[in-house]
Amino acid sequence: MEVALERVTVRYGARAALTDFSLVVPPGTHLVLFGSAGSGKTTALKALAGLQRVDEGTVRWDGHPLPSLAKTQRDQLQRRLGMVFQSDALFDSLTVRQNVAYPLQNRGVGPEQADELVRATLERVGLWAAADRHPEALSGGMKKRLGIARALVSRPEVLLADDPFAGLDPKTEAAIAALLIEVAQDRTLIVALSDDAPSLKIDRRVELVEGRRRDARSTTAT
Repeated sequence: MEVALERVTVRYGARAALTDFSLVVPPGTHLVLFGSAGSGKTTALKALAGLQRVDEGTVRWDGHPLPSLAKTQRDQLQRRLGMVFQSDALFDSLTVRQNVAYPLQNRGVGPEQADELVRATLERVGLWAAADRHPEALSGGMKKRLGIARALVSRPEVLLADDPFAGLDPKTEAAIAALLIEVAQDRTLIVALSDDAPSLKIDRRVELVEGRRRDARSTTAT
């Protein structure tokens, strides 16, 4: 699934978070959106995910402009994307397995299939042994794994991660970076980062400076 932003501008009041920003990410691409705080990288990531309204320009999924999509078609396409939030955005009242199952509840997935998907996903990220614990009982690294598991459970083609290393020590950061690369082998991966993460082995990078694009390194994503 190709995702793209075409000359997108996003404003928060009088401030422009993105200005005339364009990005095309072909299927299977691994890409880092890189920039300091306030550079617009999180806004760009959320716009790609369909979670951020744009003031100018167009967001496209597989060539389809979002504004032209009927709700049913938009929902179908949006299910092909998974988002890992910087804040983890976990439900403290739910167990690990319930947090991961949550995205499946409104997708017509039956209980038996949901249980199989949840178990397979938790095993993949190394959290099955903690399936009945609550987020408050998890370490920072385990919470990051849980966030990744919840984004993966619906088998998205595109995985977006907003600063997934925030607050992690170098050893845990390296482990989460390795996990992201592993689970994204067969899908698109777009990661937004404030600071360089040497442990994340992705050479395709696009830098944002005050909401505008500046390529940090050569990239096949245009």
